[in-house]
Amino acid sequence: MRGAQAAPFRLRPLSNPWLLSLLFLLLNRIRPQGSPGPMQCYRIGLLGDLNCSWEPLGDSRAPSTLHFQSQKYFSPYSHLNRTQVVAVPNGQSWVTIPREQFTEFDTLLVWGAEADGPLWPPISVDLETRVKLDAPRLCPDINFSEDDPLETTVHWAPPALRPHQKDMVCQFYFRRCQEEAWTLLEPELKSIPLTPVEIQDLELATGYEMSGRCRMQVEEDLWGEWSPILSFQTPPSAPKDMWVSGILCGTTAEQEALLLWKAPGPCVQMSYRVQFRVEGRELLQEGIPCCSSSIPAQAEWAGVSAVNARNQEIFTNLSLACSGSAPHDVAVNSTSDSKELLVTWQQGAGELWEHVVDWARDGDPPENLSWVWLPPGNLSVLLPGNFEKGVPYQITVTTVSPWGLSPATSVWGFIEELAPLMGPELWRLQDAPSGIPTIAWGEVPRHQLRGHLTHYTLCVKSETRSLVCLNVSGGTQNVTLPNLHWGTCELWMTASTMAGQGPPGPSIQLHLPDNTLKWKVLPGVLLLCGVPLMGLVLATSGRCVHLWHKVLPHWVWEKVPDPAKSNSVQPHIEEGLQAQPLVDVPILEVQEIEPLPGMEPSQPPAALDSGYEKHFLPTPEELGLLATPRPQVLA
Repeated sequence: MRGAQAAPFRLRPLSNPWLLSLLFLLLNRIRPQGSPGPMQCYRIGLLGDLNCSWEPLGDSRAPSTLHFQSQKYFSPYSHLNRTQVVAVPNGQSWVTIPREQFTEFDTLLVWGAEADGPLWPPISVDLETRVKLDAPRLCPDINFSEDDPLETTVHWAPPALRPHQKDMVCQFYFRRCQEEAWTLLEPELKSIPLTPVEIQDLELATGYEMSGRCRMQVEEDLWGEWSPILSFQTPPSAPKDMWVSGILCGTTAEQEALLLWKAPGPCVQMSYRVQFRVEGRELLQEGIPCCSSSIPAQAEWAGVSAVNARNQEIFTNLSLACSGSAPHDVAVNSTSDSKELLVTWQQGAGELWEHVVDWARDGDPPENLSWVWLPPGNLSVLLPGNFEKGVPYQITVTTVSPWGLSPATSVWGFIEELAPLMGPELWRLQDAPSGIPTIAWGEVPRHQLRGHLTHYTLCVKSETRSLVCLNVSGGTQNVTLPNLHWGTCELWMTASTMAGQGPPGPSIQLHLPDNTLKWKVLPGVLLLCGVPLMGLVLATSGRCVHLWHKVLPHWVWEKVPDPAKSNSVQPHIEEGLQAQPLVDVPILEVQEIEPLPGMEPSQPPAALDSGYEKHFLPTPEELGLLATPRPQVLA
C-alpha cells in the first residue's frame, strides 16, 4: 500500500523524443499573449470557452492538434500539469477549447503541432484578463440641451465583471443615420467612475446612431462585442429652405403650383404647420406631412414650421408675389466629363438679388423638383446630381427679391445628346387650291427625341422614280409637295439632333392621278356639252330651221319638235276676240259609197319611226279662239 501510494512521486522518463524540445521551448521561448505571432487565443466572455485561431500557413504544414498546459498549477508531481490535446479538423484555422477542460484564474500555454513536432512557440494565455467582453448597454432615454449648440448625454452600463475586476475601458462612436463613416467620441471612458457619454455639435431635425465596445485595460488589442445600435432623433425644426414647383407667375397654369421644402433627412419622422396669406387673410394648415403643400389661388406669402419644435414661432417663409426683373440669356451646357450641367445667365435690370435655379427630369412628378439657392452676384452654377445621357431636364432660373419672384423662361438641358428613338408621324391635310398635296406631322416626344431638334428629313419613294429626300426646318410642321409624280408614292420622315439622325417614323401612301389626263379629256367634254347647247339655241329660233339637218346630227334634228306647230310662233291674239255662240246649221246627209269590186284599199304611207314621239301644241281652232267657217249646205 505504501509503495503504491509512493508510485506517483517517482520520475518517469519521457517516452516521446519531441517532448524534450518542447520543454526547451517552454522554458526559453514562451511568447506572451497579445504579441505578434501566428496564433491568438481569448475567452468568449468571463465564463466562456477558449477560442484559438491562426493565420493559414499557405503550405502543407498545418496543425493537426492543439496542445495546452496549465502554468498556475504546474508541478512535476501533479496531474494538472499534463498536456491536453484538442484535435483540429482538416483545413480549419481555428478551434475551441471547452470550458470544462481548464481551470478558472489559470494561465495556459497553448501551441499547435503536427505529427513531427510543434509548429510555433507556445503562447501564454491569462484566463482572467484575456477575455473578449460582452457589449455595453446604452440607455434609450436621451436628453438634449436647451441652448445652442445642440448637445446631448447618453447613459450607459458596462458589461458584467467579477468584483475584483475593475480595470475596464470603453469607447463610443456615432454617425448620422444611414451614413457609412463612424466618428469616435474621445476620450475613452473607464467603468469606474461611470460617467455618461456626451455628444456635441448636433443638428436639429436629424437622425443619429450610436454604438460602443469595451476591453480589459491590460488587453489593448482585444476589444469586446459592439453594442446594438442606438438610434435617436434631435428635436424638430422649421425647414432650412423652400421653393415653388409649377407656374406661379404667368397667364397659363399647366399644373397645380406646390410649395416644397427640403426633407429633414432619413430616419426622421416629422409633421409641419403651413401658413398662407391670401388677400390679407391667414390660412393655417396643421399636421401636414413632409414635404409639399398645395398653394391656394391668389396666395401672396407662405411659411412653414415644425410641429413640436423648440421654438414654435420660427417660420421659414417665402414671398409668392410676382415682381422684379427676370434673368435672361439662360444657357445650359455639359461639363467636359459629362457629369454635371453648367447653367449660366445674365442679371435682370435693377439691384442684385438672390437667384434660385431649379431643375427636374422630364416626366417626373412636381414633388421631385430639385433646387439650389445662390447669393447675390452669382450668375452661374454647376448642378449636382446623377444626370443620364439622352434625358431632358427642365431648368428655370428665378430672381428672388423681398417683393416677390421673377422667373425666366424655362430651358431644356442634356448631359449628353443622343440620336432620336423614333421619327414623326405623317398625315395628309386638305390639298391646296391648285391640287398640290399638303403633308403635316407631329412632334417627336421629348423623351424620345433625346436632344435638341436640328431638322427633319422627308423622304419620298414612288413606283416610277427613285428615292428622294429633302431636309425641312425643325420649326416647320407642314409642307406642300408640288413636284410629286403621278401614281402611288410612299412618304416617311426622320428627326435629327446634334448626335445624329434617328429611325424613320410611320409611313403613309399617296395615290395621285395623272395631271395630264384632264387636257386629253377636255376637248371631248367640250364637244359633248357644246353640241346639245348649240342645238338648243337653234331649236328656239325659227330662222335657222333649214340648217338643222346641216349642223345637228341626224339623231338630234329628227327629235326636235316642229316650231311651226307651236303656239309660241303664232301671232298675238287680241284680247277682245271672243268665241262665237253656237247657231242652228243645216244637217248634211252623207251617203256611204261601196267600193268597186276588184279595187283594193290604198295603203297609207309608212310612217318614219325615229324612236321619238312628236308632240304639238293645240291649234287656235282647237282651242275655239278663231271663228269656225260656216259649212256650205248642199241642195
